[in-house]
Amino acid sequence: MKLKRVRVKRHTLVFRALHWLIVAEGVTLGLTGLQLGGIWGVRVLPGGTARAVHVIVGLAWFFTALLFTQYFLAEDYKWYSISRIPYSITYMIAEAKAWFGIGPHLEEPIRYDPKKRKYIEKIVPTEAMVWWIFLILGLIIAFTGLALAFPKSFTLVYEIAGGLAAVLGGGPYSMVRAIHRVAAAAILGVVILHAYAAVVFKMLRAITLGYRDEPVAE
Repeated sequence: MKLKRVRVKRHTLVFRALHWLIVAEGVTLGLTGLQLGGIWGVRVLPGGTARAVHVIVGLAWFFTALLFTQYFLAEDYKWYSISRIPYSITYMIAEAKAWFGIGPHLEEPIRYDPKKRKYIEKIVPTEAMVWWIFLILGLIIAFTGLALAFPKSFTLVYEIAGGLAAVLGGGPYSMVRAIHRVAAAAILGVVILHAYAAVVFKMLRAITLGYRDEPVAE
């Protein structure tokens, strides 16, 4: 049975602007990071410009992410709270079963009450888990990046890395650099899944134009 839908403003202009600014900064950091690491022969900027751009954009990304997180939590934390993670995991398992054809098809869980003008459920549950993964990886890549750019100001990061190096081998610097790269790769993987989910659940209009036709709660 086809659900009745109503057009709702899902994201404000500020939210959308910050989201796409972070995306643009992330792409720039990814490309310059590949060049700095000599990975796959990527070269987007001449000479030593790549490092300067990487550091400057990295600092911009850090403060943009802080602003976005503050705004995001003030607006939508109830949907992404830690208490919803078990529900998120349960939904992810059910979603995986449906994907592999060993479970029932999952209906879109988002519901909007036009009379009360509020959401009954605003997100696909797995988004809550993805948010916390982004937060953890973001903190890791931010502080390892700051330590690589400003080693004298972030000696604590090297002390922690030195403890890991004592177990895994290598030195503090190489460990910080390795963690930074692994976090970057993990973020790329989560971003790809996030983009895929945005297409599957038809969220691209909402994050670009702000509006989405939401299923009406019965």
